[in-house]
Amino acid sequence: MYRIRAVIITVLAVVALASAVVARPVAAQYGGWFIPSGGRDEKSPLASVPGAVARGKTIFASNCARCHGAEGKGNGPDSDHASDLTDELRDTLNPEGVLFYKVWNGHAVQLRTQVDDMPAFRDKLSRDEVWAVVEYLKVLRTTGP
Repeated sequence: MYRIRAVIITVLAVVALASAVVARPVAAQYGGWFIPSGGRDEKSPLASVPGAVARGKTIFASNCARCHGAEGKGNGPDSDHASDLTDELRDTLNPEGVLFYKVWNGHAVQLRTQVDDMPAFRDKLSRDEVWAVVEYLKVLRTTGP
């Protein structure tokens, strides 16, 4: 009886631990990027909305180009390390949902104090504005190098 109880408790503990791991936000690529569970699979609600790409381009120009450059190549005047958003490798690593949450949540590096490597835009842009930027980034990917 004691062995059966011990096995049941062990199984329940393993299930509880697995549930806790699955429910936590996951990091995308490396530390500091937080994508909620299921976020990777999210699709843009603006994919078929006329004008979404043009709106995204305008928002990108005013909020992202200073670091990522006008063409998204990572060569903006305010950053010496911004990502090249046209790089083919990023297409697989950063599907629509990941792009959205990277812009929404930003990227923080923990040194002695926290340094925001890329600002979070959740307090500056609406969800639809961020999805519009994602639509524009999808176009940049297809017209990149």
